[in-house]
Amino acid sequence: MIKKGFIAGIVTVGIVLALAAFTEKWSYLYFVSGTMGAVSLVLALAYLIDSIVLGSTGTFFSSKKTRKVSRVEDAKRFGAIAVPNILAALIYVAAG
Repeated sequence: MIKKGFIAGIVTVGIVLALAAFTEKWSYLYFVSGTMGAVSLVLALAYLIDSIVLGSTGTFFSSKKTRKVSRVEDAKRFGAIAVPNILAALIYVAAG
């Protein structure tokens, strides 16, 4: 799951880079990638807190205690999506 999240993050940064190069507005890299990274970090934190409160499986409303993907794995995936996006935004800030 971490691998898929990291690949999704790299693809997102690639799309933003292509858009920024096409429009010649490099600030898109900061705003779009930075926002995507921040949202992914918030979601990772939310899933992590959710796994602490509810446990790794189950929900408030279901009696079914099985879940194909645990909340901790979801948190790791969103964290992996955030890494390339945050790095791209930080590189833009440092370069510019």
